[in-house]
Amino acid sequence: MKKTLLILMISPLAFLFSCGDDDESINLPPSFSGAVFSVLESATDGMTIGTLSASDPESGTLTFSITGGNTGDAFALDAGTGELTVNSMDAIDFESALSFNLDVTVSDGINTVSGLVVVNVGDDVGDNPTTFRITVYNTINYLNTVVFNTPDGAAEAGPIAAADGSYSFRFKATPGTNLSFATMQAMSNDWFFAPDGDGITLFDGDKKPLEGDITGQLMLWDSGNEEEDPAAWASADPMDENGMDDDNTSVRLVKSDVTAYISAYLEYDMSTSEFEVTITNLLGGAGGVVITPGLAIIHAQDYPLFKTGMPDRGFGLKEIAEDGNPQVLYDYFNEQGTAGAPLRLSSSYSPLAPGVAYVFPGAASDPLFTQGQPEVSGSGLELLAEDGSAATAVSFLNDNGIKAVAADQMAPVFPGEKMTFTIEAKPGYKFGYATMLIETNDWFISFNNAGVELFNADGTPKSGMDYSIQSYLYDSGTEEDQPVGVGADQAPRQAGGNTGAADDDTSVRRVAELDDVQFGKGLITSSAGVVSQGDPRGGYNLVLVDIEPLN
Repeated sequence: MKKTLLILMISPLAFLFSCGDDDESINLPPSFSGAVFSVLESATDGMTIGTLSASDPESGTLTFSITGGNTGDAFALDAGTGELTVNSMDAIDFESALSFNLDVTVSDGINTVSGLVVVNVGDDVGDNPTTFRITVYNTINYLNTVVFNTPDGAAEAGPIAAADGSYSFRFKATPGTNLSFATMQAMSNDWFFAPDGDGITLFDGDKKPLEGDITGQLMLWDSGNEEEDPAAWASADPMDENGMDDDNTSVRLVKSDVTAYISAYLEYDMSTSEFEVTITNLLGGAGGVVITPGLAIIHAQDYPLFKTGMPDRGFGLKEIAEDGNPQVLYDYFNEQGTAGAPLRLSSSYSPLAPGVAYVFPGAASDPLFTQGQPEVSGSGLELLAEDGSAATAVSFLNDNGIKAVAADQMAPVFPGEKMTFTIEAKPGYKFGYATMLIETNDWFISFNNAGVELFNADGTPKSGMDYSIQSYLYDSGTEEDQPVGVGADQAPRQAGGNTGAADDDTSVRRVAELDDVQFGKGLITSSAGVVSQGDPRGGYNLVLVDIEPLN
């Protein structure tokens, strides 16, 4: 009995020591983190794509195998070396799939690990490619309007017939913008006082605001709408628009020096960033001058009201020049689209950064970003949207088998200017682009994620500007937003790249509203983030995009 007890006491010890010996020989699993490769759709069977890398702590023999995602047996994987080759070139088609996600396992004979191997399919654009010139126009122009209709010191709107009577009006503006306005010389049939078609430049090259006497930049113009009758000039009803039509319908100069008739003075208030204009009638009705309510417009391009030698456009200048009525012109500039956003007024003044353009298959979604998702790591979207640098985005797209090009221009694209892209594509392809709105923290303009098809159903290339309406304003979600054009962390004013605070919302999203601090228009709402100039819905009115096939 004692002998039996001794055996029972020793046996557990022997078991414990035996377990300790087994722990020293535990086999650790291999290490394998997957891989990313690229292959052109023209690759031939047997072509090497790359070799997978894995390691084993025990330096044992590893076995590789594909367990999923190998549609059409497109690829073969050498079990011993990890070499990945093309197995069926017919299964690799850029138009059908931009990439293959291969499930790969690695085994040391005891343990098995898995990883994802991504093979991006590149397009060699070899099937009857068409060369396209894509042009993105910065259309920013009309930025705000002001009606002046109440004489200084008066309680009600009306014309100024008294000598030394004046109108005053205030407005906000930024460097790069001009001022134009028109007020009727009521002792005429259809004459008006205004600057020339370029308007008055409000800031000099050092961004210093213009101040002082601006009368020398005003002239007297004939609107070309009504025949002039000098014999009845002083006695005719100055508001009578029932005269005969003018034989010469062009807007033309009557008198270049009006300093004897009126004066205009410009002041700038640094505390409010506002200009004030005072227009004074020097002679009054007794001296043959009556000035009427008019309209001022702040603009970024030339000829907002008229162009010398061309007919009146019919938008409302006639009503000022014949009747002293600015309402028609005001309504034209401030008309809203079907969604309640401005149809013509641009939201902001800003250049565009030279961007990126790319083509991708019709079945695919935009390869640069996905609305509602954070920026893809390494895509370069943050650099493009915050600092206006498209180089990383171009490389990212090309490295992932997407043909992408930078703009032909390297300098910022200011209002009235354009950037162009030259790119090849073949039937079945779509087009995308992205460009930074420079006076923002991280906003960019792009098509929606569906892109724009470059070819019609019959394979003929598309052309024209009709597809501009698929452009929208996006927030990249990488930096906290500040008011457009005034933020200290925006590219023109920041101390260095990527200096702003991080955005709490990291998703790429459309800009649904914009507070106009630059020109004082207040909150502009466009739930869709519309940017196409003149889009029937109304929006921010920033760009037009033209597609032009070259062959």
